[in-house]
Amino acid sequence: MKRIKFISLVLVLSMSSVIFFGCSNGNDKDVVDHKGDTPDKPAPGIIESTGDSITYPLEGDNLTLTYWHSLRAPDYQSSYDDNIVWQAIEKNTGVDIKWIHPATGTESEQLGLLIAGKDLPDILQIDGNYDAAGGSAAGVDEGVFLDLTENIAKCAPDYLNVITSSDLCYQMATTPEGLITEFDQIKQTAPAYMRIALRKDIQDEIGWGDKMPVTMEDYTQLFKDMKKAGYYGYAPASNGRDDQFLFPYGIRGSFYLNEDGKVDYGMYNNGYKEYLKLMASWYKKDYIHPDFTGDIRRPAMFDTKEIGLLINPSDISYNNAKLAGYEIYIVNYPRLHEGQEMRFESTTWDPVPADGIRTVISRDCKDMDTAMKFLNYGYTKEGAKLFNWGIEGVSYTVDNNGKKIFTDETKGNGDMPSDPAQYIYKLHFGPKFAEPDVSCNPGTIGDPEALKLRLLYSDDKTVNSSGVIFATLTADQSKARASIMKDINTYVDEMTLKFIFGELDIDESWDEYISTLKSLNIEEAISITQEAVDTFNEKEIPTEWLAK
Repeated sequence: MKRIKFISLVLVLSMSSVIFFGCSNGNDKDVVDHKGDTPDKPAPGIIESTGDSITYPLEGDNLTLTYWHSLRAPDYQSSYDDNIVWQAIEKNTGVDIKWIHPATGTESEQLGLLIAGKDLPDILQIDGNYDAAGGSAAGVDEGVFLDLTENIAKCAPDYLNVITSSDLCYQMATTPEGLITEFDQIKQTAPAYMRIALRKDIQDEIGWGDKMPVTMEDYTQLFKDMKKAGYYGYAPASNGRDDQFLFPYGIRGSFYLNEDGKVDYGMYNNGYKEYLKLMASWYKKDYIHPDFTGDIRRPAMFDTKEIGLLINPSDISYNNAKLAGYEIYIVNYPRLHEGQEMRFESTTWDPVPADGIRTVISRDCKDMDTAMKFLNYGYTKEGAKLFNWGIEGVSYTVDNNGKKIFTDETKGNGDMPSDPAQYIYKLHFGPKFAEPDVSCNPGTIGDPEALKLRLLYSDDKTVNSSGVIFATLTADQSKARASIMKDINTYVDEMTLKFIFGELDIDESWDEYISTLKSLNIEEAISITQEAVDTFNEKEIPTEWLAK
């Protein structure tokens, strides 16, 4: 066990700084501070796009585009026509946008109906609503969306500059064939946000104080002490799998790269057997909430002390605790033994496609060049600042040292909470180069304590991303693997709960479980994923897109 340690805020803030490298006039040549798996990884050299710079506002009369986009914060705005940030973007680009908003909660259904119809809007913010059909790459193959590759250097040089800033960003922002089919939100996602939270009052009550659990043995003792005091330890995910507790066994709850760099599947591994034994033991001893498979709200259960541990984004856990009037500790990744390598950090210090925010241009767009130039604006220095910070004097102010500070309204201290304010006074999601949460998310930086908790453990040298698969599958690969995994997912979910509930003996049933997965063709699914990883790793930035 360890007593909680706070790292230097100044040190980590210096590590997480990002400088924009796109620009609206093409003259600035700022460099970006790239970060790899760990904060001190050497930065690669800057790569500049070979395309002509775009001058805004765009030249031309009556430049108009139709844009299909889900309406965020619908309780506070009826259309983006009324949004002050989008109004400024339209003015600065010289493009008039005719907004089309699907009813909240019906986006996937409405997108399907649109595509089945005759006339598509020029631009569509598809996000994850086309994933089931294979994403934008499948849409291009089917003639629904446009392939942007040939025009990217001419019409979106700043976006090209962003996605070629690192090999990882390029590999993630292009299809397995190297095509550009969408504008992704690009963002440094590190430092990690999904963390274990513990209630300080419960820790004090059970005699732990500020001692933090480190090993899985520590967690077993912690839950034992919580149970003695009348608390359940925690409520697992409804399928019985939580990555935070899978990681110590060298696996994750999906496909991953093993220590040899080869694709493996977490639930087809003896590490999963050991995980299940622990979970079954915790369940038998009443350490985990018996209703975890039901429709429950874990944050609310944490608020009411039904459970003493919560896995959630750290800043959300902190803000919820602040509202409810209690304090929390944030805990590092669990390990089997202190100092164990943790290979599954999915956040990156390199800016990469993030948050599932994807924008495409449709087959029916009559002015592809204007649409691409409009979308390019969010990756320029001027455009990115507008997306990320909003309107100076309304969304933020600038102090005497040139530091931008969000206004009370943007931070949720005005007429609306902080969540909708992020879509009214700034644009938290969109086709843009996004600044990291630790420098530009009001919910994170609005309170020094929330920021400190988010930055906690960012200097852990035992954490890396070597086990994470960032590769994407082709449409054919995706369909082939999905057809295999449908039955496997059902079987794994069913067996996982039977093992945890003690309905089956894990040792006696394990060989049959593995044999069944094999008969359901899990090894073929692994092979398909391996092909995708190999293609991903071999993909290189085209020489014509490298530095001049």
